[in-house]
Amino acid sequence: MKRLTVVVAVVFIFALAALVYGDMGDQGMGSGMMSGCDCGMGMGERMMQGEHPMMKHLMGLNLDEQQKALIGEIKSRMMKETIRRTADMHIVQIELKDLLSQEPVDMKAVETKLRQLETMKTDMHLSHLRAMEDVKTKLTPEQRKKFKEMHAAGHMMEGMGKMHDQECSKTKK
Repeated sequence: MKRLTVVVAVVFIFALAALVYGDMGDQGMGSGMMSGCDCGMGMGERMMQGEHPMMKHLMGLNLDEQQKALIGEIKSRMMKETIRRTADMHIVQIELKDLLSQEPVDMKAVETKLRQLETMKTDMHLSHLRAMEDVKTKLTPEQRKKFKEMHAAGHMMEGMGKMHDQECSKTKK
């Protein structure tokens, strides 16, 4: 029974290490810029480059100068916040890696660190959603309708994006 517990613990630790090292390895901040492909780029990396998919939709809405200025402020604020949050998440990933390299591994500390990382990811996603909702308040009813239609069409293209991600993962191997 003790041997089975040790085997399960070792498998669990390797799974966690793969998760952490996978996030830090070839998918680190800016890796998409280096490879010429946005494979592995997360929302944070795309936001830092100003390539959030919603921003592309906004450009087709014939925004007036005031709207452009207000949305530009929101975008700038989000880019700064995303850079800070992404850096903080990378620090937590390093701390998690350090915890996993200790012998014996303090599973309680690892669990706490993983929960912290997931909370940070959730907070970033919520922040982006709040910003997009803020942007929508700057649009006219007609622009919101068109934006919604463009967004729905973008979701249909999402399947193609997943195919792209699969192709990227094949080229990395």
